[in-house]
Amino acid sequence: MNIQEKDVETKDERIARARELRDQDQLEESQTILLALMDDFPEDPLVLYEVGGSYDVLGEEREAIPYYEDAIEEGLSGDDLQECLICLGSCRRVIGEFSAAVEALETAVSQFPDNKSGHVFLALAYYSNDQKEAAMRTLLDVLLQTTTNEDILGYADVFEFYKDNLEEVWDDE
Repeated sequence: MNIQEKDVETKDERIARARELRDQDQLEESQTILLALMDDFPEDPLVLYEVGGSYDVLGEEREAIPYYEDAIEEGLSGDDLQECLICLGSCRRVIGEFSAAVEALETAVSQFPDNKSGHVFLALAYYSNDQKEAAMRTLLDVLLQTTTNEDILGYADVFEFYKDNLEEVWDDE
């Protein structure tokens, strides 16, 4: 191996370096690396996802969305797809595209049901989309599935019943 080959980082090494910089809150430096990767790998789903993420953490959700969508279209998979769908839905909600947010997050939840953060983001999107009952049901469901709090667990049957009867009123008159 010559010296030039030794100095060249692989795509995965460059992504890892960009992630590390992002973790160190060096967001612009991270984005510079990722945008340079786009020149070399313009249709790579992981690169597209990471570029979307770089815009997202910079608070530029509108710029992030097309990269997330392209990453999904190009075949992103596994944990990265799970996170991409959640980020896409969250971005859509933040910019006021509530129906599109619900759609992306329902996809995330159906494909990755064990990721409870996806359910919580979906509940937020339901709420923003004026689907208040669905939002409350979703949050109660996550709470009942994940809590270890004995006070809440003591009322689990009651909460389970109310989750499906949110609008019920029992009036003896």
